[in-house]
Amino acid sequence: MERDFHNEESSTYWLPKDPAEQLRLTGQHFAIKELYQGNILKNVRKKLDFKKGIRVLDVGCGSGAWIMDMATEYPNCVYEGCDIVEVTNKRVSLQQVTFRYGNVLDRLPFEDNSFDFVHMRLFVLALKVNEWPIAINEILRVTKPRGMIQLVEFDLKMTGNEVVQQVLTGIHSACEARGQDPRIALQLEKLVSENKQATSVQSDYRSVDMASNTKAAKMFVWDWIETTKSMLPVISSKMGLETEEEQKTYLEELKYGLTHSNSFTYMNVVTAEKINKIQD
Repeated sequence: MERDFHNEESSTYWLPKDPAEQLRLTGQHFAIKELYQGNILKNVRKKLDFKKGIRVLDVGCGSGAWIMDMATEYPNCVYEGCDIVEVTNKRVSLQQVTFRYGNVLDRLPFEDNSFDFVHMRLFVLALKVNEWPIAINEILRVTKPRGMIQLVEFDLKMTGNEVVQQVLTGIHSACEARGQDPRIALQLEKLVSENKQATSVQSDYRSVDMASNTKAAKMFVWDWIETTKSMLPVISSKMGLETEEEQKTYLEELKYGLTHSNSFTYMNVVTAEKINKIQD
């Protein structure tokens, strides 16, 4: 099946932008929400008054699932979502939600100190290693003093049986060819801490046993299968899967491998507060 990819020159993001991918991203959103029991960490909820209403930005909003879910839970907040591709529904029925084009590497279309909370998720396949400090600096720029940021990333650690490791090896190879780090999640706390605008940096690393048959495990098994489908146009040759029949057979074997071997999904969430004033 032909897939539709973005043509943003400054981005190394290598997953599609078509309707099938937007559906996958929405399902993935709820898997992550299940793992962390919410869209925002407890320390963020304690610090910021989402119920009263604050200004919230989602960088790389994709399908818009996180924002729309947040707007339902916290309707008094004002939300902005930005992405490098126009994939979200611009005719949203919620007055407090706006979507627009924005590239975190080319300066976001917002003034300094604009948002109380900035959320950025799943850039592991979008940013080169040397671009992460730029992106972190940019989201802190648009965060208000004493506001907070939250970064959410997969740690694409080798796990599972040979079939599961086959796709992970393909992912690692594709990332390395683009100057990306498939395990950047482990470096997030350090990268944020190195920025002078950030303080109170915290990390929350979690894993899901894909064979555990829990709600989260079932959701992540589905997500892994769908993610692999999205990735195959890029990594199938690296995996030795040349024909559609070979790819179909592999996906069936992958589902079995995820649920019947020592296979885990790993994630890390890093939060930080923007300091009130940078000391000289």
